[in-house]
Amino acid sequence: MNTKDLLLHSYDGELTPQEQQTLEKALETDADLLKEKKELDDIRSMLSAYQPKFTDDFQQNIVNQIFEAAPRKDFVRLFKAIALSGVAAVFILLLSIYFTDGSLNIDAIYGLSSYTPDEELFTYINY
Repeated sequence: MNTKDLLLHSYDGELTPQEQQTLEKALETDADLLKEKKELDDIRSMLSAYQPKFTDDFQQNIVNQIFEAAPRKDFVRLFKAIALSGVAAVFILLLSIYFTDGSLNIDAIYGLSSYTPDEELFTYINY
């Protein structure tokens, strides 16, 4: 474990006596590490005095923001795009059936226009 990791773990109180001794020696010899320790101590002391305060309507404001968010609008826009592309695909499919078979009767849509009523597939599907 390097000295920076030892410094960070020292704030959690997880150092063995040997690690504590290694950290103290590193702090005596490394000015950058000592500077970082002082900065971390300053931050820690500032945060220990910090008490977050919430207004009485904080919870209601959060709930309102969640329900007024844009995903609902995005969902409607996405649904419209998917529906329109589906309608376009069905329209293109019907056009291709019309141009290949010359009509849009049920047999042409099922792809059975080239089968005769005596064939096994045609009778199985229609009955």
